[in-house]
Amino acid sequence: MSTIKFNVAQLLREMIGGRRDYTFSEAKLPLDDQLVLRDISGEVRFTRTATGVYAQVRARGTVELICVRSLEPFDHAVELDFSDQFHSVVDVMTGAGVPEPMEDDPYLLNELHMADIGEALRDYTLLELPISPVSPAYRDQPVRYTVHSEGIGDEATDEIVDSRFEALKAWAAQQKNK
Repeated sequence: MSTIKFNVAQLLREMIGGRRDYTFSEAKLPLDDQLVLRDISGEVRFTRTATGVYAQVRARGTVELICVRSLEPFDHAVELDFSDQFHSVVDVMTGAGVPEPMEDDPYLLNELHMADIGEALRDYTLLELPISPVSPAYRDQPVRYTVHSEGIGDEATDEIVDSRFEALKAWAAQQKNK
């Protein structure tokens, strides 16, 4: 649960297609045990649908990541632009429960008709983060690797060839002779 929530009860009483626009800002939002999205600001537009509201979100923030090349922390700017459906769990007019949506892992409005944008923001931010983050200081530098083998030459490894690879070894020798 996050603190970036909006009460959409009044919008749920309107006709399908009704809209509300909001801006938001938040100091920080934990993404997982280690990552935190900081200095969050953005806008959200809610549009009334048959089963709840459709949220269109544009947000910005910063996440501190660890560079895979230098192992030093650096700030990574995140720009998000996503849309998702938030389904009602309680009918706003009667207070009766409504059936769960058919989709897997949907975003739901709570019983007080609050849309937790922070939950969606967390999910979409984690999808947006790079798998192998590289600090801007190292981004334009070519990567050079050097492999050193101490005391192991090709002659030593030739003797320890698995019998299943004999055919491959013979083929490689044949290619060298061509």
